[in-house]
Amino acid sequence: HREHVVSKQGVVAGFITIGGIDSRVDLTPMVYARNVAKSGWFTVFVKGVYVRANGGQSVRPDHRNQKLQRVTVDLFEFNSGKGVIVDSGTTDTYLHKSVAEPFDEVWREVTGRSYSHNPVKISKKDLLLLPTVLIQLAAYDSTPDPLSHKLETTPGLIGEIDPTSPQDILLAIPATHYMEYSPSRGTYTPRIYFTESQGGVIGSNAMQGHNVLFDWENKRVGFAESTCEYQENNPQTEEEVSMLVDCKLGAPSLSISCSDSVELSKCDKESNADVTLSGT
Repeated sequence: HREHVVSKQGVVAGFITIGGIDSRVDLTPMVYARNVAKSGWFTVFVKGVYVRANGGQSVRPDHRNQKLQRVTVDLFEFNSGKGVIVDSGTTDTYLHKSVAEPFDEVWREVTGRSYSHNPVKISKKDLLLLPTVLIQLAAYDSTPDPLSHKLETTPGLIGEIDPTSPQDILLAIPATHYMEYSPSRGTYTPRIYFTESQGGVIGSNAMQGHNVLFDWENKRVGFAESTCEYQENNPQTEEEVSMLVDCKLGAPSLSISCSDSVELSKCDKESNADVTLSGT
């Protein structure tokens, strides 16, 4: 969830939707990255990493002074091994170790100091001015409609930043999400690590402030910026429900009878009426 108080305590918010999509609290349209895994974790293909000066909570810059700089990335190493997984069960984000040096070069150019994981004491105002990290993900649909003019204006799509793949996804991780606050010490610690020898993990701190759709059936992962603030007094009409739910359960059907699934031969061999029969 988005942390309005700029701490890991967050707000009383966040919810999970099963069997469909609830977009009532979304701030941007949902855009889709391809899930490249055939089994196991949801896995995306990372095509770029960027550092944006002067922060910003959204993938959309707040003003012209937020210059975007690309980090040099070896795509083969970055996506090696199991690949880069999207895992809400991992608190922090872990990227390939080959990115550490080029990321630090861009970070120093933007901030004037090296990137480290040493706790720092800064004001909330200065926290909001720390760079926003953006990750480019391969799009679910790599062949967009050539007549569509929405690629340049749809929040969450990389657009003109990468003219070769304008339909790719751009995931923003602001400082309020990657800087972990310690209330007892009054310090902030960066929690994006460049330590992995193969692949990486886009963890829950990168997913904060987003509605994330894990869609295994269609081999995609959807991202939409969201307040994640559930409102009990925000009921849905039948029309809204029909628009939000994209899957329905069919009527139950009997594929095998109970008597066909158990070992009835035990009934002939056992005289005990309490014998347990195994089956489904």
